[in-house]
This record gives sequence, structure tokens and C-alpha cells, in this order.
Amino acid sequence: MDSKALGKRIQDTRIAKGLTQADLAEMVDLTPKYLSNLECGFRMPRMDTFVDIANALNIDANTLLVDYLDRGPAIESSRVAVMLEKLPADKQRSALRIIEAVITEFSENK
Repeated sequence: MDSKALGKRIQDTRIAKGLTQADLAEMVDLTPKYLSNLECGFRMPRMDTFVDIANALNIDANTLLVDYLDRGPAIESSRVAVMLEKLPADKQRSALRIIEAVITEFSENK
């Protein structure tokens, strides 16, 4: 597994959530320096630390591991969730209405 890619995904998600390294480090009982090392790809988190980070970021592990997993429906929906999460709430609602309309259209045209 590429520790740099995983670290970048953690960093991107943390930033999208509006958290500083110090905020996330405190939430998962890590030092900011250790979290920095994870995000820079200098370290690979232990499984329990990885789970703690995913829980603190309120995302599923698939979202953080999307670069390493075979692309299935759950993985693709995780990617959509990450993109939606970056939008303001009113834009999320608009995007969801569009997605629902497209899915309805696809379902009706089977």
C-alpha cells in the first residue's frame, strides 16, 4: 500500500471537514507530529489508529482506501459521498436531487 496516497486522502478529508492537524490528532489521541508523518506518507498507521481516524473523520474505511480497493458499487458511492461532502449544504441538496433524477431515469429505462 502506498503510504503517501493514504496520507494524502486522510489530509484531504481532514481539510474538507475543516479540521486542523491538531484537531484531528486530539480526537484520535495522537500527537500532531505523528499525524503529520501519516499525512506526509512517512508512516503507515496501525489498524486501530486507521479505524480511529476514519471514525473521527466520520467516513467509512473504503473512502480512505478507495485507491487500493477493486471498484465496486460501494467504493464508487464512497467517492460520490466524498465529493458531496466538499459542497455547502444547499449545494449538496441540489446535487442529490440531480443524482436522484438520473438514477430514476436509469431505473425506468432498464
